[in-house]
Amino acid sequence: MSDALTKIFETAQPFCIIQKQDSEDVLILEGEALQCDQIDDIPRQKGVSDQGKSYDTISMIPFSQIREKGYQALNDGEQILTLEIKRFWDLAVEELLEQLTHCDIGLENGFEYDMTKAEYETLIRRIVEDEIGNGEGANFVIPRTLSGRINDFSVQRALSIFKYLLENDYGTYWKFIFYNGTRYFIGSTPERHLFVENQKVKMNPISGTFRKDKAYQRRSEFKGDLLSFLNNPKEINELFMVVDEELKMMSRMCEQGGAIIGPLLKEMSKLIHSEYLLSGESDKDVIELFKDSMYAATVTGSPVENACNIILKYGKHSRRYYGSAILLLGRDEKGGDTLDSPITIRTLEVDNDGQFETAVGATLVRDSIASEEVLETEAKSAALLASIMSTGKQEVIPPLLSRLANDDEIVETLQFRNQYLSNFWFFKQETRLHSEFDNRHIKITIIHNGDDFVYMLQHIFNSFGMDTTIVPYQDYDLQRDKSAITLVGPGPGNPNRKEDPKMKKNYTIVDALLENKKPALFICLGHQFLCHQLGFTVAKKKVPLQGVQEKIGLFGREERVGFYNTFAPVNSELSENYEVSLAQDKQELLAIRGENFIGFQFHPESILTKNGDAILKEAIAYLLG
Repeated sequence: MSDALTKIFETAQPFCIIQKQDSEDVLILEGEALQCDQIDDIPRQKGVSDQGKSYDTISMIPFSQIREKGYQALNDGEQILTLEIKRFWDLAVEELLEQLTHCDIGLENGFEYDMTKAEYETLIRRIVEDEIGNGEGANFVIPRTLSGRINDFSVQRALSIFKYLLENDYGTYWKFIFYNGTRYFIGSTPERHLFVENQKVKMNPISGTFRKDKAYQRRSEFKGDLLSFLNNPKEINELFMVVDEELKMMSRMCEQGGAIIGPLLKEMSKLIHSEYLLSGESDKDVIELFKDSMYAATVTGSPVENACNIILKYGKHSRRYYGSAILLLGRDEKGGDTLDSPITIRTLEVDNDGQFETAVGATLVRDSIASEEVLETEAKSAALLASIMSTGKQEVIPPLLSRLANDDEIVETLQFRNQYLSNFWFFKQETRLHSEFDNRHIKITIIHNGDDFVYMLQHIFNSFGMDTTIVPYQDYDLQRDKSAITLVGPGPGNPNRKEDPKMKKNYTIVDALLENKKPALFICLGHQFLCHQLGFTVAKKKVPLQGVQEKIGLFGREERVGFYNTFAPVNSELSENYEVSLAQDKQELLAIRGENFIGFQFHPESILTKNGDAILKEAIAYLLG
């Protein structure tokens, strides 16, 4: 072993080793450990480094840090664990592997989950029925936590686990080992959370899981199973939902515009995921961008704020560092800030005594099958568990996707997913739209009801040349609203719970808008508020439409639009007083138009609404008269 590595490992100095995207090299970081209470407390360096491209700090961010956004989370006192990097260098993976040894890993009493399979299935059914089924959100991620103790634990055994991952897992974003002097984090995480360099911003929402639990002898058999996965509506909609959720973040972060690339397939040793790449541009500070991105919908749910409430409600204990992020900060050759941040999933946390835990979750949606979600969690944890249950290099199942390289049917199936998605989001927006609203300085106020879809709406309106202001519902005052149009935005919750402070405040807002004949647009929950105050009944749907695209008639023409709703206004004789668009069964009001208002039950800003920008442009023109 090289002298530098020997010194680090034998003296148990804080260090981190990273292999990014199966690179031929690993990045080795050596530094001093410190703990921070706030993200802003992480030390920053500025200016051009003597080393050119440099790395300054790497931090393990606890999930409870989401409190910096004002969201709730259980907290057992975890702090940000940071290495202030004093030295870094690259090393060939093969050279590192030659210097690491395999150790036998023994567990004191095996390992156990905090929930049995039966308990986890019961929890899944409760969340689907009681939370998604009552309009609290589109999807939620509640993990199972697995724990145990490794006998005679040491830095050599920690490195042996990491060696196993290097040799046996592939296709991940980062494989890493992080040690701050008191605990290790060892992982093989598939998902990039956030990457920023040269003002380019990237996120990689991953969802949809194909389990590689068969020994395929024939190419045709694998292709058939993969096509079934790619055409599975649950898996498709699950990915669309997390893309919408991360587009909310990108819209907030990237005022200069961006685009969606994909869908793509990511293959690892035990499973295959589907994903999109979201790419944008921003001149905001990297720490501000990171705060805006806390945390990915793929490990929390959507909308994120309410997902945190559900995690708090059903969680037995703190998530610790599961489902948050690692934060690597540095500078490029010109001194510009850089940020690289994978999600902390498929990650083992081990203290110096060998006590370990790891958490794994599945994305729960309206049509989740509890037993299948349990199997998905076991598939996701398989590679990490193998690293502590195996002794040495295993026979690695070679990638299966290479068998289908350039297969027309696979390529077509993936690309057909985009055929009916939003025209707006798949192309860079900053120069794409020029409208009749340009240079008129038309102002619109958007009322935030707990769903960051409002930032996607803001992004679209800004592309029209409009001036937008977002106001939390509890702070809205019509007397201070000098905009031309007010938009009552979407959000979670039951609109019939009039004692709920949010519902009560919104009904007051809607009454004032109608009484003053203020031009107003109402979306999803806002549409339900509007219709309720116009005298319609708002009823719970038999089957929630969470992340679903449907073909509807909209004021005389056909549109494909995206729904995220559990409640809907019911058609009645009152409809004769307005211009309305009804569901196919004529029972629900999907859109309504009056002299000074328009309501949409669907989300025109969602990627599931094909012509959403045109629908919004038409609505603004109507309200402006």
